[in-house]
Amino acid sequence: MKRKSIKFRLTIWFTAILAAICAVILAIVVISFQTFGEMDTKDQLTEIINSYSERIKVHKTVSDAFQSDTENMEVKSIDFLQDNIQIMAYHENGEHSLGIFKFDELDEVPYNSSPEPAEITLDGTKYYYYDSWVNIPREPDIWIRGIVPAQESMQSILMSHKFLLLLIPLLTLLAFFGGYMLTGNFLRPVAKITATADEIRRSSDLTKRIELPDTGDEIYELAQTFNSMFESLEQTFESQKQFTSNASHELRTPVSVILAQCEYAVENASDKDELLEVIAAVQKQSYRMSYMIETLLTFSRIENHSDKYEKTPTDLTELISSLCDDLNIISEKGIKITFESSGSVTLPINRELFILMMNNLIRNGIRYGKENGYVKVSLETNGEKVIITVEDNGIGISEEDLPHIWERFYRSDKSRSTKGFGLGLSLVKEIAEYHNGTVSVGTTEGKGSKFKVTLNNTKHQ
Repeated sequence: MKRKSIKFRLTIWFTAILAAICAVILAIVVISFQTFGEMDTKDQLTEIINSYSERIKVHKTVSDAFQSDTENMEVKSIDFLQDNIQIMAYHENGEHSLGIFKFDELDEVPYNSSPEPAEITLDGTKYYYYDSWVNIPREPDIWIRGIVPAQESMQSILMSHKFLLLLIPLLTLLAFFGGYMLTGNFLRPVAKITATADEIRRSSDLTKRIELPDTGDEIYELAQTFNSMFESLEQTFESQKQFTSNASHELRTPVSVILAQCEYAVENASDKDELLEVIAAVQKQSYRMSYMIETLLTFSRIENHSDKYEKTPTDLTELISSLCDDLNIISEKGIKITFESSGSVTLPINRELFILMMNNLIRNGIRYGKENGYVKVSLETNGEKVIITVEDNGIGISEEDLPHIWERFYRSDKSRSTKGFGLGLSLVKEIAEYHNGTVSVGTTEGKGSKFKVTLNNTKHQ
């Protein structure tokens, strides 16, 4: 099925709206013509009949008033017609005096003493008539009546103003072409967005961006949103690519060791002790692989907000204190672990993940600590924040390594000789963010590091 062009549809809508507006304006103009025309006709009728009444009063007789040649009045005394107004004079008893008596029905119409003209239909045509009573001294009273066709109907107005009828199709045609051009100009940035997005899809090049002038409108905001999305996708794919590369590299070593040990055992193991030694080496590498796979699985579950890690209210003070006591028992290099707390703090956390985070931070302090050094752990509240710090006096972190310590599989050259895959601190960061918190570090190379985990205190929320 052929796709309908949004440009064409917008043009049609624009044309229809403008045509409707033109029709409304035309209706208003016609109604205004009719309304003001009627008012003007009535005013003219009233003015002329009243002027004749005044002239009769001056001349004392009807005949003299009508036969008077007045330049301003331009009266046709024979036709008794002025500006399409037929003028007639009646005696008080209803007899004709002077004027044009075209409609016999008017003789039966009572005199209208109202100051406003009245309406009457004669031979199917609408008229206005106006009566003025004149008192003449020593003469019978006279009624002066004027009659004039009413303002033309709307149809007559339209026919007499044909340009108004031509105006609608002309404006509609103009609206169509104008709308087509306007919508084309309006949709040009959308076409550019579509073309760029399609180019990115075909080339898989996420470095491309949609370039539009900063108009500050919704289309520009849409383009910026797409650019932000492409940037986010680019970073995600780059991280995924780096992660896959690092994971492959880290797994290659234990797999190579396992394969080598197995081949050696098959070809060269001659006694039980030698075979047990090979099995122990395989077991060690298997444990390393199992730990890394389990850690990566934890990353995946956290990122997907798995239901496996449900949060429940937990006494952090008791939990951290118990963990420090346990780690003190197995601490190496004579490093002493201490814990301080400003009071009992309860937060909704996942106990398994929280222990994993604290265990990584404290063990990190032990691993890179000095002989007979210390690891100080503290817990305090600050307004709506709960702050956990883990401080050591170990080797610290260099400025070169500091920006990368949260990256997965990153290990500085100094730590290459130590156990681990470089996943500990990145896991700490992931767990802190899972609990709607943050983690930061302050460090001085050669003097130690201080890690700070900041969580929201839900009691104040």
